[in-house]
Amino acid sequence: MSLQVQEPWEIPEETKKIGEKLLKKGSLYQLVGDEIFEQYRESDFADLYSKEGKPGISPVILAFVSIFQFVEDYPDREAAEAMRMRIDWKYAMHLPLDYAGFDYSVLCEFRERLLKGKAETRIFDLLVKILKDKGLIKNRGKQRTDSTHVLSKVRTLSRVEMVVETLRLAVSAVMKNEREWGEKTTPPSFEERYGERIVIQHHTKSEWQEIKKQIGADGAWFIQQLETEGAPAELQDLPEVQVLKTVWAQQFRTEEGQIVFTDAMNHYNGFERIQTPHDPEARYSKKRKIEWIGDKVQVTETVDQGYPNLITDIAGTKSNLTDNQELLSIHKRLEERDCLPAQHYTDSGYMSGPNLQQSLEREIDLIGFLPPVITKQHKIPDGITWEQFSIDVKQRRVTCPAGHTVGRATQSGQLLRFYFPKSVCQNCLLHDRCCTGKGGRMIGVNLHFDLLQVVRARQKEERYKKDYHQHRSGVEGTLSAMVRGNGLRVSRYIGQRQRHLQSVLSGCAVNLSRTARWQAGIRPQKPRKVGWGLQKQSF
Repeated sequence: MSLQVQEPWEIPEETKKIGEKLLKKGSLYQLVGDEIFEQYRESDFADLYSKEGKPGISPVILAFVSIFQFVEDYPDREAAEAMRMRIDWKYAMHLPLDYAGFDYSVLCEFRERLLKGKAETRIFDLLVKILKDKGLIKNRGKQRTDSTHVLSKVRTLSRVEMVVETLRLAVSAVMKNEREWGEKTTPPSFEERYGERIVIQHHTKSEWQEIKKQIGADGAWFIQQLETEGAPAELQDLPEVQVLKTVWAQQFRTEEGQIVFTDAMNHYNGFERIQTPHDPEARYSKKRKIEWIGDKVQVTETVDQGYPNLITDIAGTKSNLTDNQELLSIHKRLEERDCLPAQHYTDSGYMSGPNLQQSLEREIDLIGFLPPVITKQHKIPDGITWEQFSIDVKQRRVTCPAGHTVGRATQSGQLLRFYFPKSVCQNCLLHDRCCTGKGGRMIGVNLHFDLLQVVRARQKEERYKKDYHQHRSGVEGTLSAMVRGNGLRVSRYIGQRQRHLQSVLSGCAVNLSRTARWQAGIRPQKPRKVGWGLQKQSF
């Protein structure tokens, strides 16, 4: 598929006449048609296409249809039908009223083209640049960030269902690619047993126990057959076979010559453990009382007086990466878009010594509340806590309230550990209030201790608290609106990069909607208390 690059075209007269008459005030389709569409160039996507072959549909049209999908929360089929029937969509993309559209499969092909070219954020990056050039994003203003969980589109499986389904998919893939070898190698009962999906509700308890007992040995035998010299080499590269090998390595062990399940708790690794063969990149995570299999999405938006609240960064990330680990990547992407804030409001999950340090290096004031450091001494009446010690990180020296000093520390990552000698602590008059173990007192100190202490002092100030709550509140409302209005909670696609692309397109949809309302003079409502003290957030 090739691309014959065209210059932006004007709205056909008939489409313009009807659109201006019918489109309502604040319509994002009118905004796109009048101001945004012509600023996208087909040349921006030329590297994703071949120079030879049949001309394809304009990537600019496909880009906006992909965004409009998430404005309306449409699947591909409905989006293609809307492209054919809706006047407002044709107005936005400068198309004649009799434009017949395209087959819905073209949208899937376009997404695959973006992924193959590592251009998942290109549509979003172009839109942010346009909005910044229009003066809607303040240079070095205020921004806020938060995250929410995204569920994988596939059904959650029990442990036994997961391994059975993994073997079934591998057997099916092998039979599809090398039917002759598969039939020659595996017994007829093997394909009969794993040729179709096994549902736990369709079997008795005794039948399911028999499957559970046999599945480990069957999978190990099948892997062994695939690794013999006579097996076609290309079978090793099948994704289903690779997943099979990984799952069996994670789920089974050999004990007295038998293949048995591993201890799920002792051998669990949330970063590597596959949860379902239908979506091998989805991971299990838990945050407080919420458990899910899928990813997370990080959203950063502006929050400046006199400007619309626009999303400057949105990314689908692995669910088992903490918010703390993601802040550096967020700042890097904002820097690439020339959208770094002067003040960045986050919750305590993003606050850490390294994040505060790298924020300062980028001249960003990272505003949030550090979680308290609670030790056993805090629970002792009149206990001597770490706050009562004199700590000098630069000199690597800690002095206790009794006047004893330790001048040497062991380092592990970002943590320094100072150990007071047992002999000194046991003879100290403050021992019962200070030590809880059999040895001497240990003080753990972050390498960025001095910086953390400055923030802890700031967060006690009433002005700091007021400023934080005034600007931080509302980002949860943005996430809630995207979940309810743009289908953000449940992924449409399989794969972490595909889920990231879904998040990016959702961010484009939100930015266009908010820009259209803002330019029409519609301002977000101020938060107000409703019901049991709940907050109604702005759009």
